[in-house]
Amino acid sequence: MMNVSKLCLVAAAFAASSMLIAGCGAKTAERAPGPGALQAEFDAQNVITKENFDSLPPDLTLSDMEGMYGKATLVQQSIVDGVYSSTYRFQDGPKTVDVTFTHENWLNHPLSCPKITDMEFSEMPMVAYRATK
Repeated sequence: MMNVSKLCLVAAAFAASSMLIAGCGAKTAERAPGPGALQAEFDAQNVITKENFDSLPPDLTLSDMEGMYGKATLVQQSIVDGVYSSTYRFQDGPKTVDVTFTHENWLNHPLSCPKITDMEFSEMPMVAYRATK
């Protein structure tokens, strides 16, 4: 009889902890829909525009750019004559911004901050492709 009550106590503790964990998680109704569930047109964010690109100051950091345009993708890194350069791409649909940051070796120059050396805005026209047999 003692074994049964210990087993029931362990089962009750497991059930209570499972319910507590499930209660702390996200509700099913608040989850994002699966792929193909949205039937509306593509929602262009219009985060990157030619007007706000032209008004950018040249002393921005990578975190400043990510705050405005969202997460960047590292495109290329290189070292030439002790100067490190990294090119990042920000994309919003067909509009892209490529930004190149350069800095000196941080072991020799610990106060060297990455500076923007090149910024390029490009917009590709939306092209639809329909597969035919």
